Amino acid sequence: MKSSMRGKIFKGKKILITRPEEKSRDFSIQLKALGARPLVFPLTKIVSPKSFRAMDRSLRRWEEFDIVIFTSALAVQFFLSRAKDLSLRLSHPKILYAIGPQTKQALQAAGFLKVKMPREFRAEGLLKELKKVKGLKILIPRAKEAREILPQTLRKRGAHVQVPAAYQVVPQKKYLLRLERMSEKDFDAVVFASARSVKEFVKALGVLKSRKLFSKVAAVCIGSVTGEALRSFGIKGVQSESPDPAGLIAALKKVLELDVAE
Repeated sequence: MKSSMRGKIFKGKKILITRPEEKSRDFSIQLKALGARPLVFPLTKIVSPKSFRAMDRSLRRWEEFDIVIFTSALAVQFFLSRAKDLSLRLSHPKILYAIGPQTKQALQAAGFLKVKMPREFRAEGLLKELKKVKGLKILIPRAKEAREILPQTLRKRGAHVQVPAAYQVVPQKKYLLRLERMSEKDFDAVVFASARSVKEFVKALGVLKSRKLFSKVAAVCIGSVTGEALRSFGIKGVQSESPDPAGLIAALKKVLELDVAE
C-alpha cells in the first residue's frame, strides 16, 4: 500500500507547464504516472527572426571571429540551420563557448567537439572567464530579446561584439487569454522555463493578481535567470537543480511540501 501511495505522490495535483508542448512531453508523461494532472500552457513560441540580414552577415564572416558564444541550444539550432540554407560549411572557430550542458551537447552533435563551458551556466559565469578580450572579435548568436549584460560587458572590456538575432520569442495569445480567465483553483503549481514566460504570465494577470495567486499556488523555475524574473515581481519560487524531468519533479516535491519516503 505504501509503495502504491509513493507511486502517486502528485495525485490530483494540477500542474501548469509553460514550456512548448514538444519540450514538455516527457515531463508530462512522468507527472501523469505520479498521479498529477499536467496542463501544458506554452505562453510563448519560438520563431525565426523577421530578417536574416544580420545573421547571414555573421555567417559569411564566420572565420573572422576570435570567439563564438552560444547561450542556448535553440541559438545553435537556428544558426546552423541558416548556415545550411546558405550552403555554408563552418570550420571550428578559434574559441567556442557554450552556456549550459544542453547548448554544449547541441554543438557537439553538430560536429564542434572542442567546446568550452563556464562552471556557472549564465552570462555572469562566462564573464568571469573572459576578462582579457580587448581587440577581439566576438560573435553571440542568440534570441532577439535577451539580457544585455554579456555583450555590454564584453564591449566595455574592449571587444568588438556582434549579436545577430538567431530566433525570436513571441507570445501565444490564445493561451494568455485563457490564463486571464483562470484562478488559483485551476492549478496547484506552475513550472516556468524562461524569464520571458514569467513576464508574459505576470503581464496577462497583472502584478498584484499574480502575487496573490502565488501566495496560494507553488512556483518552480528552471535556471537562476528565471528565478530572478520571478523575484523581480515579488514572487517566491523553487529553482530546479537540473532542467530535466527528474530535477523538476524533485523541485515540485519540495515546493508542494511533499515528504515522500523512499
